[in-house]
Amino acid sequence: MKNNIRLNIAHNNAKRMEYFLNSVDETLFPQPFEWRSWKLSDRIEDGCRFMSKENNPVTITVLFCDSYNDGIEIAKANKLTTLPTAKWSLNGNLLYFVESADAEKVSEILSLFAGEE
Repeated sequence: MKNNIRLNIAHNNAKRMEYFLNSVDETLFPQPFEWRSWKLSDRIEDGCRFMSKENNPVTITVLFCDSYNDGIEIAKANKLTTLPTAKWSLNGNLLYFVESADAEKVSEILSLFAGEE
């Protein structure tokens, strides 16, 4: 594994998300992220963002939600797009948004942690 990410997040799925992030075949670096500015942020327990520095970098934004349904509503309220180069997915109460100019890279990362797109 290229990464050794440890999340300082008190959420029942934080360890599972650590495993996902550490499985990404890109070296990821934490990025500033203010999830409290998102619409419906009162339904978000915490959030984080990581970015690689390789060619066609990838950005992964993770929101730790209260429930699966809250994740769907948050994605809709914030107009998370679904394009070949930017896709969101939901697995339980974890909402994540993956962006890169390389559409194949986006699909690869999403396939690591399959959920609803």
